Amino acid sequence: MKIFFKNIILPVLSLFFIVGCSTKKPITYNSKIKATKSLPKLKLHYLEQGSGKPLVMLHGFGSSSATFKKIIPHLSKRFHIYAPDLKGFGKSPKPNDDDYSVYDQYLVIKNFLKEHHIKNPILLGHSLGGSIALILAMDKEIGAKKLILLDTPAYKQRLPRLLRYVNIPLFGKIGFYLLPSHYEVLEGYRYAFYDDSKISKDIVKELSKDLQSKGAKRAFVKTNQELVPDDIDDLTKRYKDINIPTLIVWGWNDEVVLKEKAYRLNKNIPHSRLHFIHECGHIPQEEKPKELLKILDQFL
Repeated sequence: MKIFFKNIILPVLSLFFIVGCSTKKPITYNSKIKATKSLPKLKLHYLEQGSGKPLVMLHGFGSSSATFKKIIPHLSKRFHIYAPDLKGFGKSPKPNDDDYSVYDQYLVIKNFLKEHHIKNPILLGHSLGGSIALILAMDKEIGAKKLILLDTPAYKQRLPRLLRYVNIPLFGKIGFYLLPSHYEVLEGYRYAFYDDSKISKDIVKELSKDLQSKGAKRAFVKTNQELVPDDIDDLTKRYKDINIPTLIVWGWNDEVVLKEKAYRLNKNIPHSRLHFIHECGHIPQEEKPKELLKILDQFL
């Protein structure tokens, strides 16, 4: 038993400890974007439907393009929908690298737009996808026509309880790797939803399967570690430069990103309007799709 602990268990624990306590490189606009000479060539999995003006839909952390399945059929009657799975999520590649910040995702999506010849898109982003959409909206090369933000973390804030647990050195990561994926996805949904009875069993099953794929849990952990860029205060100062029509939609009962952030975002983006959906948590496109579509139709 002593030999087993010394030769196997101790090295594994040491590895987790070293990874958990290693010095994190600064994540800034300059270090990630300005220092990049070429866009990352990553073939993302995506949903495509409809015709007309391009509408690019970006999902949130821990999710996939499947989160938009309840609203895509309606929107695709008027728009050409592109809904990619972000790097590390859904059925997209999950490279064994350290580039999972919001800036890295922005570069990947910019390359996606370039590869698919998507010009002057309408951008719709939920949660982390909204954070990425904010940066895309500031990029004049993208030429975004409109911006839609659903429950978007846009300022420095404390991570939700479940995500803080994953970031605990050693034991948080070990626990996340060992727990069943179905349990982790379901608990995440219970935290994000206002009415748990509206949680889709099918999407929980799909996301659980995605989380079991090779490299998925590592990608989740890396993204979790890099959710908030180190220059977030500098980034937020640039929101005033977004001069396209912007719609901000928030679940009134969102406990992941509190509605106070919605008011602040509405104040900081000049041409923005704010709508709340009552009795709704963090994921309106799944919990209250009909109410969300009414708001989107009016804006679009």
